Amino acid sequence: MALFRIIGLGVAAGLLLSACGTPGPIITADAGALRTGIAAARQQSEDQFTAANTLIRQRSVEWKVAQPTQILRQGDFPAAVPAQAAQQWSAAFDVLDSYAAALQSLVDPKNAAATGDAIGALGQELNTGTLKAGLPGPVVAVFQTFGEALVQARAEKEATAVMRSTDAAFNQVVGQMAIAIGRRSHEPGSLYDSVETAWNASVLPQIENQYAALSPGDGSGRRQVLTAYLQAMDARDAQLAQLGQLSQALLALGQAHSAAARGKPGDAMFWIQRVGGWADSIRTRAAAAAGAPNQGTNP
Repeated sequence: MALFRIIGLGVAAGLLLSACGTPGPIITADAGALRTGIAAARQQSEDQFTAANTLIRQRSVEWKVAQPTQILRQGDFPAAVPAQAAQQWSAAFDVLDSYAAALQSLVDPKNAAATGDAIGALGQELNTGTLKAGLPGPVVAVFQTFGEALVQARAEKEATAVMRSTDAAFNQVVGQMAIAIGRRSHEPGSLYDSVETAWNASVLPQIENQYAALSPGDGSGRRQVLTAYLQAMDARDAQLAQLGQLSQALLALGQAHSAAARGKPGDAMFWIQRVGGWADSIRTRAAAAAGAPNQGTNP
């Protein structure tokens, strides 16, 4: 069973309780749904980064095997998403998860003071601590604004009150994260741009050079390389489309947060279900791709 469905069952149960229960279950459902969505978006990003790196390296291996040279260099195997960038994005999701976890703890009034301290401490870390240094560069400024909002909200005693106070800043964060991921070509500095560049500047030219080395009379070899080239183009386009979907998922988290801040758990869950559905779809496609036979470029 997919990750989102496992977590989502618990959240859905909380939503059913909230329809006829006390404010406590409503708070739990809102904060729990948000945390579920953050977990799904994180999983979606990790799957995307891993798939992008794996596929590009597989293509690079096939190209390298076909070369007559015996020289081997690290640069022969480009990474679409370098390890440092992946770690920075993981740190960004850690912050969002810590925030949502703090909201969940506010269901018990006894935890209000401790949770307020935790929210304030998280805000301080985003403003001045080492946590700030570990975030992706394009989102540092908006996370700092979010940290300031958290410090101001530390005295609130209910999750919905905290979310109302931080909603604008939270939406700035996920909005900037969406921009940094990217949704279309020609967004310099975005992960979308980096993945597209890795394909267009490294992988596809390798196949182009292989085709150029074949004699005009080698119809079979040419046909095989052309097939590999079209497969690579399709793989590139699929990965870019999924990165665009990740950007949409981040924006959907903002919609879910705003709905929860308005005390609309049903609306929040609508957006969370969309995020989870996208994450499940990507995992399904990745599993199918992993089970497919390797299509090399060797003629």
